[in-house]
Amino acid sequence: MNAPASFPAPAGYLARQRGLLPDWRRVPVLAIVIALHVLLILLLLLLAPPLPKGKPGITSMVAVNVAAPTPQRAQPKPQQQKRAEKAPSNPQPKPMVTVPDAPPAKWSFGDPALRDFDLSKLAPADSAPAQMAEAGPPDSAVVGVAPDGSKLYAAEWQREPTDAELAFYIRKARYSGPGAFGLIACRTAPRFKVEDCRPIGESPGSGMGYAVNEAAWQFRVKPPRVNGDYQVGTWVSIRIMITPPGE
Repeated sequence: MNAPASFPAPAGYLARQRGLLPDWRRVPVLAIVIALHVLLILLLLLLAPPLPKGKPGITSMVAVNVAAPTPQRAQPKPQQQKRAEKAPSNPQPKPMVTVPDAPPAKWSFGDPALRDFDLSKLAPADSAPAQMAEAGPPDSAVVGVAPDGSKLYAAEWQREPTDAELAFYIRKARYSGPGAFGLIACRTAPRFKVEDCRPIGESPGSGMGYAVNEAAWQFRVKPPRVNGDYQVGTWVSIRIMITPPGE
């Protein structure tokens, strides 16, 4: 029995069977794909946020100067250092001191001029405390009457108050311009301190007396000197006056 004759299938039929398209039908598909990509890129560019416009602002730059490290010098060896110490750079000649020939002493033991000398007949010298009292500063001056009725002496600073110590209290006064003053009386205490202070005078209407009285806890005043001795516990008068700058 004869086999059936076979005929070649057409190309279009085979393409449809395999799911492929012929070459002339691929060109429009590729064009459509490329167009879709271009449209997608344009859409992304249109949706991107706009860049801020305007003039650029002023910027600041900080420059820091850093010094270059200095090269370390080689340390001299101990032997070289000892040699440098031993050898002076500029040796100075030693000055020549000449002493004139002194005459021999004329006094000798048993000098006839000292045979009649009697030490007991010399007048006694003044005591050292009395000499120191006479050579010391004068007594403090009395300037008035203290609040308790005793003498009021002029104060002598052991350390003058600074502007910083007075400024906080002086600014509380009603007037603290040039010429304003405050006068207080205080009792001296150990370590040059004062206590029991009270205002006794001020420039009219300034309120400086109370301002100086509040600042008195910082004052350091020497006790009055009476008969050569410092008297702790006596009263002194302290006066603070505002002077113009430069005086």
